[in-house]
Amino acid sequence: MASLGFRGWWIVAVAFASQGIAIGLTIIPYGLFATPITEEFGASVGEFQTGLALLTLVMTGAGSLIGRLLDRGSIRVVMACGSLLMAVAFYAMSFATQLWQLALAFGVVASVGVAMAGPLPATTVIAKWFDRKRGRAVGMAALGIPVAGLVLTPLAGQLLVAHGWRGALQVFAGISLSIAPMALAVVRNTPESVGQRVDGELAGGDAEEEPEGPVQSVRDIVGSRNFWVLATAVGLVFGFGGGWNANAPRFGEDLGYTGERMATLIGMAAGLGAPATLLFGVLADRWDNRVLLITAIAAQAAALATFWTEPSEAVFIAAFLAFGFAGGALLPVYAAFVARLFGAGSFGTVMGLAGLVMLPFGAAAPVIGGALRDASGSYESALATFTVAFVLGAVLLAFVSLAADEAPDRQESSH
Repeated sequence: MASLGFRGWWIVAVAFASQGIAIGLTIIPYGLFATPITEEFGASVGEFQTGLALLTLVMTGAGSLIGRLLDRGSIRVVMACGSLLMAVAFYAMSFATQLWQLALAFGVVASVGVAMAGPLPATTVIAKWFDRKRGRAVGMAALGIPVAGLVLTPLAGQLLVAHGWRGALQVFAGISLSIAPMALAVVRNTPESVGQRVDGELAGGDAEEEPEGPVQSVRDIVGSRNFWVLATAVGLVFGFGGGWNANAPRFGEDLGYTGERMATLIGMAAGLGAPATLLFGVLADRWDNRVLLITAIAAQAAALATFWTEPSEAVFIAAFLAFGFAGGALLPVYAAFVARLFGAGSFGTVMGLAGLVMLPFGAAAPVIGGALRDASGSYESALATFTVAFVLGAVLLAFVSLAADEAPDRQESSH
């Protein structure tokens, strides 16, 4: 059994909070700011969505460099710096008088902060502290995202009503700062650095040696077919899923729901992702990761197809909640799959490089959704496009190979 003093579970708690705050203050509530900001600056929905596209572009681009740094440098320092960047960005945004100022602060400064303090460092450090329990640990930490959505999205809606979008962003700045002290106090790169072992095994026991493995070269990683297939498949799903989330509030308003009602519904959907995150995190340690991912993606594609029919209120709510539940399964299974295929020693590097492959999808999807809505006056064509993207992602996952020759470096390290 793992020691009760095993630091790894405290690191999971910090990872829970850090990625919850990072995503819960940026990507999840982004669409709630569409109406007040477009009205104040006279922008179109498509123009507003370029902010999220820019965040995705810079965040994933920076992730390729940050991932390498996480495998070689101090993870806690990276996370603390990211916390500060997010706080500075939100506070600066609250004083913006032109759209380009919002784009610079959110799309550049905040995006780098999220890359340094959010899911990338959180999953990387967990991959280095856990092996047999990795899926469970990643799933528990990833619960931070849906829980943050459940708590912070309704809070954002209330702040927008009570204090306007500028006041809401100032509160966001204060919340962002909380990541730094937690990371500095708790996070350490490896269990060996504090005299512990992976999964909390007692030092000097019969546990196997550290299974992290070597840090693979960029050339070896990008030379793997699995890398390209997995990154493309998941990139389609993450990118167009984010595109839907960014456009969902306006889609709901087009159907007659108020902004405050959509904030509550988005929070509920994010909250439903929590049990899925935990469940699929545990299953990722036991079941074929490809099957788990395809199952979750199929459920989200079905929900998008349901939205396309402009359903009744009951069906709309059910599909919305189903999309959020299935979305909670994606990150822990994807993270477990990356560690399984490439090894924990190269986890941050692989995740960062995969972000570059995912970048076009994440950058384009929100804008595509907004532009199609502007052009046609409805989201029908956008939803059809998003549904096709999800189906394609599920199909591509079937081509990920688990053959030993797909990970030569890992095989050699085990001899």
